[in-house]
Amino acid sequence: MQKAALLLVALVAAASGATAQTTYRIGVRVGGNLAATSTEGSTAQAVPNASSWYEKAPIFTGQAGLVLEVARGNFAFQPALLFSQKGTKIKGGSTVRDPETGYEFRREGQTTARYNWLEMPLNFVYTLPGNTGLQVFAGPYVAVGVGGSAKTTINNTTTDPGATTVPVTRYTSTIAYASGEANSTAISIRDFHSRRFDTGFNVGVGYRRGPVQLQAGYGIGLVNLYYSKAGGNTDQSGYNRVAQLTGTYFLK
Repeated sequence: MQKAALLLVALVAAASGATAQTTYRIGVRVGGNLAATSTEGSTAQAVPNASSWYEKAPIFTGQAGLVLEVARGNFAFQPALLFSQKGTKIKGGSTVRDPETGYEFRREGQTTARYNWLEMPLNFVYTLPGNTGLQVFAGPYVAVGVGGSAKTTINNTTTDPGATTVPVTRYTSTIAYASGEANSTAISIRDFHSRRFDTGFNVGVGYRRGPVQLQAGYGIGLVNLYYSKAGGNTDQSGYNRVAQLTGTYFLK
């Protein structure tokens, strides 16, 4: 009986040791982003006899890369190296009225800016006990800008029958990265500038079954990205805000 008890204790100890072993895996991650930048401040400028409006909207982008998992029991550390595209859609317009004739000139525009980032999230993952596969995760990230573009469409109309306007203008701008003070001219019509380095944190929930992991998270940037080489006001700011849905397959 005593030998049986000792054997049981040894088996339990061995099982506990096995579950506490540290494992290492490489995974491949792909996913989608619903990306935007926060709306703070205003680019609207006071112009006599004019009214204007301005807003931002999210865009759909993607991400892909590799994940390293260091796991021990229910805890895991999952640093990753990702190519992640973020950005925003900027809409705006203005109406200028001639006080003498009453004629109006209207301009409405839309720009979709897509910023390319090499991002390194450092997520800490906890898998809930009970073999449910449910997870929670959180962790910081750092990122560096590596390119991107902004596509703009401008529509011009007027109620003046004698005036000539260019009804539609389309062009593409290249994202330029730099460092410096943020100001509102960073989202001017012709120039798109962003700070090259971003940092923030991710939080979310997930589900793990075998080598497959699905996660839904939200990334909050802490760096004001708007920067311009030109002078201007400093009341405009923008921070990355990204909802993410990703799938990771861990290789054996």
